[in-house]
Amino acid sequence: MSMNFENYLKDGKTWLHELCTYLGIDDEQKAARIFRAVLHAIRDRIPSAEAVHFAAQLPIMWKGIYFDGFTMHEPVRIRHEDEWLEFIRTKNAFAEDADFPTLDHAYYAFQDVMSFLRDHISEGQYKQIAQALHSEITVPV
Repeated sequence: MSMNFENYLKDGKTWLHELCTYLGIDDEQKAARIFRAVLHAIRDRIPSAEAVHFAAQLPIMWKGIYFDGFTMHEPVRIRHEDEWLEFIRTKNAFAEDADFPTLDHAYYAFQDVMSFLRDHISEGQYKQIAQALHSEITVPV
């Protein structure tokens, strides 16, 4: 099997460009920070085995970002939406200050990222992630 790094880069950039559309922004760096923060929050909230299954559907460049700092873990317990949004905000110090200045910013970013994921991963995987969060957390269907 050959390693085609140009295709890996192209796939990762394609997702980033499309994500910018979902977020309604042109700043790719900001979109990448938001995506990373939400991915890391999801990764740490769902069981480790489910986190690995989810990663299988990400482009290879995003897999690397997703797994950065990953450890096998018990899912973080989150019961309320505000707690979830604060958790997202803590996943990247710069994102918290610049990209998620309020819980409303985190809420809309989370909704947009989930809509993006719903359209880019399998339906079954999306449903598993949505169910693994918590019934108090609003997830686009």
